[in-house]
Amino acid sequence: MKGKKRSRQSASNTVVWSGADHADRQDKKISKLQKHASGESKREHRRAVLTHETAEKRDHTKLRLHLIKTQRELAKLKARLESWDPHEEKERRRIERAAAELNVEQDNDPPKKKGRKGPEAWTLRGAARPAWEVYDFDTRYKDPHLEAHAQAKERAQRSQNILALCKGTFAQDAPPEGRDYLSLLMQLGHLSQEAKQFKAARAAWLECMDLEGNKPITTARESLMRMYLDLKRDEAALRLGDRLVDDTSVWVRYSTALLAVKTKSADKMETHLVAAIKSNIFCAYYLAFYDTFRTVFEYTEDFQDAEDEPQSSLEEAIEYCTSNQTDSWIDSQANVSLRNLLLAASKGQHPALLPSDLHWSARLDKIEEVFEARRQHAYEDGQDAEPSQGPEKTIDDAQESDEEDADTPIDLGMFIGMFRTAMEMVEESDMV
Repeated sequence: MKGKKRSRQSASNTVVWSGADHADRQDKKISKLQKHASGESKREHRRAVLTHETAEKRDHTKLRLHLIKTQRELAKLKARLESWDPHEEKERRRIERAAAELNVEQDNDPPKKKGRKGPEAWTLRGAARPAWEVYDFDTRYKDPHLEAHAQAKERAQRSQNILALCKGTFAQDAPPEGRDYLSLLMQLGHLSQEAKQFKAARAAWLECMDLEGNKPITTARESLMRMYLDLKRDEAALRLGDRLVDDTSVWVRYSTALLAVKTKSADKMETHLVAAIKSNIFCAYYLAFYDTFRTVFEYTEDFQDAEDEPQSSLEEAIEYCTSNQTDSWIDSQANVSLRNLLLAASKGQHPALLPSDLHWSARLDKIEEVFEARRQHAYEDGQDAEPSQGPEKTIDDAQESDEEDADTPIDLGMFIGMFRTAMEMVEESDMV
């Protein structure tokens, strides 16, 4: 650098370069010429000035590619379901099964040597040639157009529109490909929401809801409600809650009750609060006595980070009560209205709520029983599995095992104990 030159000062106080300074300059010039000759300088300039590629743009490109891939798969499957041919689908499954078996055989068995070709590959000459090769006509000829037309007529008689026939009972009556269609619709909705294409996400989830009817197997209703809440579209969310009267999921019922309290409509408010209490009593107690439950419950961020959907009503309640919706419940005093309803019902002073609707202990015992049975079954499956006899674990294997441990299921038994502790504190303080 110029500030550190090995230079000397002359008698006239002017800086004079030394031989080392000239050598450094010559080296830099040669290096620059070499880069220019190899094209490296051009590539650096192109990367630095022209591309402007960032991590955000790369993520956006990946998201766009996933979105396009999902849309194409959905379009192909939709075309199959709209012209469903049982005979053709049966043949398709047979071909796929045969291809899978062939792949397994090829993986397990070594490749066989090719044998001698059969008569079908022989080239016959002279008198041995068949007549249809010798003469201009072929006695075996069949018009392919007539055959294709006959097959098309038969296929048209067999074809069914599964999307129209099974609408409302799609999860129960549709073929197995119907569940794949619902899964692709859900995936398209989430990808569209992430890409901020909210209209496309709404259309995908509404189609999923229409196909499922009153017996949903997906979370399209909850996803649509959560998107409305994130976008601050309270009126649309309230209309959705009024439409889904029979839905008992926490996100639908309690979000609708919260919006009814915000709009301050007395007739709707009490109706929706009662429906919310009947749908999930655990969430009602958690919100009504939020200060007590907040001090007891720990590690609730596991529910927000979990990839799997909640498996019980208690998990649904904890997931909702640890989301950003609790601030709205506190600010609007909706939790106070909920607490007053619980107190009135516990004393038998509410016409729409009975004391039996507030029983939480028996329901919690049932959830714990199911959880213990599931954990015991998983433990037995782990015991029955044969131990691996491979080499010792490497560092990469240890890292993979750590990642698998990070995805372990939620310890529901711990949260069951926390809920019991919180309810004991509430009962001891004579708040119920």
